[in-house]
Amino acid sequence: MNRKTPIALLYSYTALCAFAASWAYVLIGEHYRADSQEPGALCGADSGCNDILSSPASLLFDVLPVSAPAVPLFAFLALCGLLCVRGRFDRDRLAALATLCGYVGVLFGGRLLFEMIYGQGKLCWLCLTMDAATLGSLLTGAAIHSQGLTAGLKSPASALQRMTTPGVEMALIPVVVFGTWLVHQSTVPGEVEHELVVAPAPSATPETSKATASAPQPATSSAASPQATKKATTRRLVLPAERAELPLAAHVPTRGPANAPVTLVLFEDFQCPFCKKLSGNVELLLEEVGDDVRVAFMHFPMHQKCNEKELKKSLHKFACSAAAASVCAAEQDRFWPMHDLLFRNNHRLRSRQLQNYAREVGLDMQAWTTCMKAPATLATVRADSAVGAAAGVTGTPALFVNGRKLVGAQPVEVLLAAVEAERQGEETRIIRDVETGNEIIADLSDASEEVTLQGGGGTFTIDAFEANVVNGAAVSRAGVEPARGLSWYEASAACKASGKRLCTEAEWLTACTGAEPVDEDRNGIYSTDLLQGRQHAYGEHYREGFCADARKKADPRPLITGNHPRCSTPDGVYDLEGVTKEWVGSSPDKAALKGGSYYSRNSARCAYYKDDEAPDTQDPSIGFRCCAGGQGATDKASAKRHEGGKVGDTMRAWQGTTLQGETFQTQAIRGKPIVMTFWASWCEPCKAELPALAELYEAHHAQGLEVIGINVDQNPEAARKYLAAKPLPFPVVLDTGKDIMNKFQTRGVPTTFWVTRDGRIRQRSVGYDEKARPKIERWVQELLAE
Repeated sequence: MNRKTPIALLYSYTALCAFAASWAYVLIGEHYRADSQEPGALCGADSGCNDILSSPASLLFDVLPVSAPAVPLFAFLALCGLLCVRGRFDRDRLAALATLCGYVGVLFGGRLLFEMIYGQGKLCWLCLTMDAATLGSLLTGAAIHSQGLTAGLKSPASALQRMTTPGVEMALIPVVVFGTWLVHQSTVPGEVEHELVVAPAPSATPETSKATASAPQPATSSAASPQATKKATTRRLVLPAERAELPLAAHVPTRGPANAPVTLVLFEDFQCPFCKKLSGNVELLLEEVGDDVRVAFMHFPMHQKCNEKELKKSLHKFACSAAAASVCAAEQDRFWPMHDLLFRNNHRLRSRQLQNYAREVGLDMQAWTTCMKAPATLATVRADSAVGAAAGVTGTPALFVNGRKLVGAQPVEVLLAAVEAERQGEETRIIRDVETGNEIIADLSDASEEVTLQGGGGTFTIDAFEANVVNGAAVSRAGVEPARGLSWYEASAACKASGKRLCTEAEWLTACTGAEPVDEDRNGIYSTDLLQGRQHAYGEHYREGFCADARKKADPRPLITGNHPRCSTPDGVYDLEGVTKEWVGSSPDKAALKGGSYYSRNSARCAYYKDDEAPDTQDPSIGFRCCAGGQGATDKASAKRHEGGKVGDTMRAWQGTTLQGETFQTQAIRGKPIVMTFWASWCEPCKAELPALAELYEAHHAQGLEVIGINVDQNPEAARKYLAAKPLPFPVVLDTGKDIMNKFQTRGVPTTFWVTRDGRIRQRSVGYDEKARPKIERWVQELLAE
């Protein structure tokens, strides 16, 4: 072989790996934009990449974009190539390593290619470019081998062998794992920087102005100064020049004047979360443009029952029935009220819930029920879907601005830019970068420190700002950094030291929504029921930039109480969303987190609720505020209920009979950390949680961990049949009459209690999915450490 050829190949291989690492990084960004249904700069509005990059095949372990490990992997290989060019790394070793990594890359690329061809029926040029780079690195790397391409393709075994001995190869796995973590941290959504726009504070009214000479002085906040601005967030607007013909049949609901200069035609699915977001942004658009826009709604449910000709697979189980419910509401001229209710509660679309919505909007229930059963109803939905498919709609949400297609849950700023372009009569293809979601900052030091409200327990006051702690007592004041990282116990003590108490969940919700909540299922939790009042503290629809809820998790900027003038209820309670998640609850068993923190993005809302963290959890994203008055204090009857069986109590001793007929007593495992789960053989989340607990038991039993499964099947044979196929390494106790379960504060199965060595019930978790696996592993570590 010519001596120059290997050097040329080495340079080519190194350059190809550098390109592949860079392209993989680009793909991660496009993946997240596709996953949020917002078209990226490279995907464009009309490409098929959004569907491919948002599909399950584009994820590793349902968490990481499949291209994330490729960034450190190809960067590592490029470095090895440079070392080989300089004579510091044997080229046969490089060929073996390059070929091994190339085979792995081609395997993952092939998985995504299969999804393109057989899953989605379309190709993504971004992914195909990555596949070509990966295949090129495999062939070029193999050709580096001193004995040629064929020998190189057979050499990966030697690289695997060298990975067990000291050398460059041994560093491959830790470099890729750590590099993947770094890449993921730097690209995960919710970590974009926002400009801080300094706005004048709203003037205080006599009722809201309140002087407090003894309160701490405001902290100096660089976030409140124009010099603290960061690079603004932008979204790309791409409007094609081509216009689709979209005939609006008589049944299509519309809003706005028929002669409006701009018509928006929406193709949506009521169960689609991104459609819900877009519907809110359209409402905000209409507030801005008034009669200049007409809106038409057309159905494109993502389920084959009513969209079979346009879809390859079904995604949303209740989409067809929700669409039918709106069609039947339209027959009684109540489409838009039903539209609003369905989107507002698009996580609650079962048959009985749809009936409740029909009653709520004032429909003739007999006529509505007859309509729901009529074949013509779903035929209407299918007709809309066919129009959408003919115009190129493949998923939701999709919208057409005077026939020009946009996809995804576009921000209101982008919608405004599109409408403005149409009003100006621009006919060519339009590409604009639009600033969105700038964080609005102002000085609110003159605002009232507490607000009086009326709740179910009577008149109560709530702090207007998240608490700062001075000499152990909670203080509500604007312009200071809130207390962060306090446990529920510490927050409760700080409120008591100031003559107040932690707010109850109901009081906090009353302040946020402006309405008294209702506990429909009577399980003691209000946030999971049908929400009364507004969805966000400041209004019905999410507005990025109103609150401190879209920062990086490690953002160095200070969090200051009350300097977000738009993040306020009409009554003057600030930052119920964003800044910190807030402790609520009158006792440890009712301890929960409300509101969302500075990195929660649009999940920050009045209904945000987490009660699976232990009340002794300390996290910098957690804060609190205090309440007073009303009937929020723990009553004695509530404290006695489930005594010894709720969070914060010392677990009562109990005994039961195992599947083998032996007596099991908790006294026998006293002094050990315990995970105790109530489960049933018919419960799908239980079937997912039990193997995870089994693995944790086997990994940590030597350290003292005990796991107990308490089966509540009425027929013990059902449990025996399940365990015969999937045995568990820890004891299983039968509780056919739910005698044991009734001693503990449970809300169905699976409910799992986490008990410390001294017998204290540290926390309770309800339900399970695979995303919770890292969390329960952390909880076990915390139990073992106590």
